[in-house]
Amino acid sequence: ILCFCRVCLKQTPGVMLLPVLPPGVRSAKDSVFVYSRIGDVVLLPCTKSTSASAGCSSITWTFFKGGQVRYTEEVTGGRVNPNSDKSNRTTVTSNCSLVLSDLIVEDAGSYVCLENKEAVTDVYLSLLSVSLGSPITELRPGGNLFLTCILFTYYDAGSCKPYSNVFRVNWLDEDGKQLHKDDRRYKLTENTRCNVTLLIKLQAEDNNRKWSCQVDTTKNSKVTFLDFRFSFLFQNAHLDQTVKPLVTEECPAELPISRIVLCAVLPLLVCIVGFFTWKSDHKRAKTSAAVIELQDVY
Repeated sequence: ILCFCRVCLKQTPGVMLLPVLPPGVRSAKDSVFVYSRIGDVVLLPCTKSTSASAGCSSITWTFFKGGQVRYTEEVTGGRVNPNSDKSNRTTVTSNCSLVLSDLIVEDAGSYVCLENKEAVTDVYLSLLSVSLGSPITELRPGGNLFLTCILFTYYDAGSCKPYSNVFRVNWLDEDGKQLHKDDRRYKLTENTRCNVTLLIKLQAEDNNRKWSCQVDTTKNSKVTFLDFRFSFLFQNAHLDQTVKPLVTEECPAELPISRIVLCAVLPLLVCIVGFFTWKSDHKRAKTSAAVIELQDVY
């Protein structure tokens, strides 16, 4: 049974964990935790103290990638560093905040806004990704749906190890209920706390159903970032229905007149061409024999 599907990824905008936000927010002084999705645009705020009229000439932005002892300057004197690998995707706003577009995995990390070489805001960017691992022919009742949710953290993979409780990725059903490994319909494979694959044995009622990937950052702080929804475009009412052949013996195919004439004329043309070919070869053979006899005489 072939089945086509329509897949839709829905997400909330890039999330900044600030003191003014509702529950699910964590902040410490001028530390901001930002979550977004690969391919999207995100705003990294800078809480500078100087007035707007002073501009951003005193502002510097640095970037640190977790697990790599390497800092890079993304913005110097309020201007984007042309030598940065993010330069074509980076914009400085009027209040000296940083805008990153077309986010990639390598963008996850720690960003620092400095004013006159003194740090004023630490911004920690983590990125979330949901990928589909099933071929389109499997997206049907009775097929298997594989979904993998990965959180690329601002630090490194160590923050997702079993001994760490900084992050955890969970899968939820449409009612917001967390899915567990012991469920008969679902199978969860936890590669790390930040990399979890969900296997679903699809049923007919799963048409247009939603599953959500949720990131747990603290014991009581949960935020859903990505929703996955798909629908069957075509479904058979009876899955065990036998497909009948398109042509049966009771409906013989009739040939048009032109094909009948061609079938009759074609053998005749072949015979004529064969006859003239044989005659030409025979004549050529006689000529060759005469030449040989003439050479023997001389």
